[in-house]
Amino acid sequence: MRVGLLSFSDGRERVHRDLIPEIKKAQDVIIDFLKRQKGIEVVAGSSIVYTPDLARREARRLVAQNIDALVFNIPVFAFPNFALIAARICNISPLIYSLPNPRLPGLGGMLAAGGGLREAGINCEKLWGDLGDPLIQKKFMAYLRAQTAARKLQGQVYGLIGGRSIGMVTGTIDPSQWMEIFGVDVEHVDQLEIIRLAEKIPEVEVNEGFKWLNSHVGKIEYAGALSEESLKYQLRCYLAIQEIVKQHQLDFLGVKCHYELSEYYVTQCLSCAICSDPYDWRGPKPPQVFACEADSDGALTMQILKLLSGKPTAFLDLRHYDEANGLYVLCNCGALATWFAAQAEDPNENLKRVTLCPIIPKYAGKGAHVRFLCSSGEVTFARLMRSSGRYQMVIFKGEFVEVPLARLQETCPQWPHAYAKINIGPQELFDIYDSNHCHAVYGDYLEEIVKFCKILNIDVQLIERRR
Repeated sequence: MRVGLLSFSDGRERVHRDLIPEIKKAQDVIIDFLKRQKGIEVVAGSSIVYTPDLARREARRLVAQNIDALVFNIPVFAFPNFALIAARICNISPLIYSLPNPRLPGLGGMLAAGGGLREAGINCEKLWGDLGDPLIQKKFMAYLRAQTAARKLQGQVYGLIGGRSIGMVTGTIDPSQWMEIFGVDVEHVDQLEIIRLAEKIPEVEVNEGFKWLNSHVGKIEYAGALSEESLKYQLRCYLAIQEIVKQHQLDFLGVKCHYELSEYYVTQCLSCAICSDPYDWRGPKPPQVFACEADSDGALTMQILKLLSGKPTAFLDLRHYDEANGLYVLCNCGALATWFAAQAEDPNENLKRVTLCPIIPKYAGKGAHVRFLCSSGEVTFARLMRSSGRYQMVIFKGEFVEVPLARLQETCPQWPHAYAKINIGPQELFDIYDSNHCHAVYGDYLEEIVKFCKILNIDVQLIERRR
């Protein structure tokens, strides 16, 4: 993450000269804090801004440095119009930070600058507080992650492979609306491309993946629809999808699967799992968001969660509510990253908990489902939804808990499962939640998601009520 930092001052040169030591001191506090954070590069302004010309020059300098996020340091009553000029040129919603100092009117400077930006239609975050306070640190970093995610999403390309799956209108989208709101392009690719390219994959590449699976997956239940031949064909499909990603320079994707592929060829469960993982048999790789059933809003939700967290993200169905134990049962015929099985850096620790089993008879095709139980941990759920064409993000916290594997027999034992505690009763949740699919990431990212939505002017429904 490249963080741009600009410091602002009084527009009178005489007053500005007297304020330089205090402004630099406050700037050093910010730089010192940011340099202690993992993965951050600070790009500080070359001059303190105290004229319109400096606001223009320094902002253009940061733009040329390709920054991901922007911080305005305002520890004094800086002239607010300078911040407005710089923010407009940078075209990034800035974090306006003011270090508490009762001897200086920094609080007033922050409020005046923030008010000016918002009056001009520029989103911003105002933060006043000691950067030694963990709560202030959390808010500071949450906004930078939100800024960066919004910035990185701009210009990304989503690969829609296939089209609407099994009549799910909540998975379809308007590409023009996506470009307008999120800056994301949609590239439509026919599912036939997976089949065509699968036949061209060299046998040696398929065999490498096949050997890796047989050596590291906990169990492979060869029977019925799952044979060595069908498993190899699923690997061919995964490699074909990687070729499609390369050809079209896709950043994330959704695949229809049902029913052309799942009925007449193989399901894409294995492709989904390996794409979503931070590894395959060739070594570490970035997790790649893959939405089953071509659920485009689901894919975009997961891509946002990935950009905010840097972690694999989950694609699941709300399947059942276990009243006796207060657990939501989540599973989907497709797959999610095997990383969810143990959250381990070592792929072997995750894969040894995975079973590949024959696809259920509901699908007439061949291949494997990817069965495992999500490991325990705090999770954040999110889902982009639309009402009368307007987007909102529904967000709530939960916890994945581990249960005996025998419990999978109660639903569909061939599929990956998560069991979740969520602090809202089922009738309340089901009334609010307008999708069968749900998405999650390990950790607490409520604040980041809320700030991301604020930056893009997306409505938020944050569910915090308890049963």
